[in-house]
Amino acid sequence: MGKIEEEKVLDSGFVFKSAEVSIQDVTDDELKKINKHTMEALKAEDVFVFKAVVGDNELDDRNFEPFNANALKDLKALYVGKPVVKDHRRSADNQVARIYDTELIADESRQTGAGEPHTELMVKCYMVKTSGNADLIAEIKGGIKKEVSTGTVPKHAWCSICGTDNVKTYCPHFRGREYDTKNGKRTCYFTLDGVKDAYELSLVAVPAQPRAGTRKNYGGIEPETPPEAEEKLDTETPAKTEKEVLALKINSVGAFLFAKNHKFEKEINE
Repeated sequence: MGKIEEEKVLDSGFVFKSAEVSIQDVTDDELKKINKHTMEALKAEDVFVFKAVVGDNELDDRNFEPFNANALKDLKALYVGKPVVKDHRRSADNQVARIYDTELIADESRQTGAGEPHTELMVKCYMVKTSGNADLIAEIKGGIKKEVSTGTVPKHAWCSICGTDNVKTYCPHFRGREYDTKNGKRTCYFTLDGVKDAYELSLVAVPAQPRAGTRKNYGGIEPETPPEAEEKLDTETPAKTEKEVLALKINSVGAFLFAKNHKFEKEINE
């Protein structure tokens, strides 16, 4: 089963999480589920099937944006029937597979940092074997094409420091940073609570990129910071060196250009 990797966030509220694929056996039960999405019945020899664990609800998410149980439950329903594309390019000709089944795998003996049973979301995908995709199937089997990225839009993104829903209004805290609170030092993370939509699963070459400077991309409104909040932010936010500030600026510009390019490609494809 694939190992969950990193994630990246684009504008318009999208959250992209990445994982690796693994091969799925084609049983009679799997065929019944697959054929619910076809216009004529397919046989086992007609299809190639793979699966991926696309997310869990553990708090130690590498980029401090964990799903909770509500989000995974929403994704389980939303991902059934969604297409698999390449490089997040949404066009009919770029569809290579389809998600036909999803499953929540819960371990009641293992608790997350939020006190929930540890749960993973697994998706299963099928491809119709053709002469045109024989090379792609061979590359997946051979481990060349094994990274995938999933695109979702969260309902809420709760800050663990102040409780702000960053889908609606951005707070001044940075994911992954440590802050002094009334209960001692705490690391900031944004819990993705519930999901509005899941668009596609994508085969990608680079599933995630460092994005230290892309702090807010959920679609929330940047509030006007009052003087008292600025004073509080100065005491909570660790001082940054000149090198760190420069790195943040460079990453912010890179993320902006990447997001704009994504929006441009989407408009062209539509």
